[in-house]
Amino acid sequence: MLKIIVICAIGLIIGGCASFGFKTERKSRFVDADANTIYVEYGKEARTETLPNGAELKFDRKVRVTLHNGKRITLYQTLAPSGVRYQSADKKFIFVERGPYCQVLESGHTIYRGLFNKDCTEKKRK
Repeated sequence: MLKIIVICAIGLIIGGCASFGFKTERKSRFVDADANTIYVEYGKEARTETLPNGAELKFDRKVRVTLHNGKRITLYQTLAPSGVRYQSADKKFIFVERGPYCQVLESGHTIYRGLFNKDCTEKKRK
């Protein structure tokens, strides 16, 4: 019984660490040509990335993306040739934001392209 509890606890710790400590600073919504919507929450987490030449880069941003199929992934800011790029810890998912556009890649294949969409249901400030 204790073994099962320990295994469950380890699973929760490993599986939930990225989402558990996520403090949302702002949110965005993107919509594609087929009206599929993804939601992006922006947060902070300091980390350092070392390039192959030994140079160290410091980043302090992360995002949590809720895909149109309901899957949620946490990605961390990384080096980008243009725009802002985030990558999952296992490097399977990439989220790129350039101006009002975004792109989500899974294993190198584009699975979503969208445009920033202001939520029309928000009440207007007076």
